[in-house]
Amino acid sequence: MVMPITKEQYTDLKEYWDYQRKVAYNKEIISNIAEQFKNRIHNEFGAMDQNEIKKVLWDRVESDDYEDPPKSWIPEDISMRFEWEPDPNIPKQLTKPKGRPVILRAKEGWEKAFDDDNDI
Repeated sequence: MVMPITKEQYTDLKEYWDYQRKVAYNKEIISNIAEQFKNRIHNEFGAMDQNEIKKVLWDRVESDDYEDPPKSWIPEDISMRFEWEPDPNIPKQLTKPKGRPVILRAKEGWEKAFDDDNDI
């Protein structure tokens, strides 16, 4: 079973885990780019497989070109997540509304507005 990174593991090998997460972030970027090319790139045999597109794109990326992940980024891969990070795919929970509920009520005499006797 794949486990997330514990606090002890991270503090012992901080540079290692930071670099591994940087690689994972860039692989996710490449994967998202490859998703956009789905069924749009063809070779002599027809449409290219998405995994093949990912491999071609990833092979062209140099380690100097890696982008740093933003602080709020949570990896899709469980093994690259910290143990205190939530699953990024769970739906966000809406907070309870604050204050009283709003109730709209029509004013008295609204029926007169729809009378055919009162032509405008």
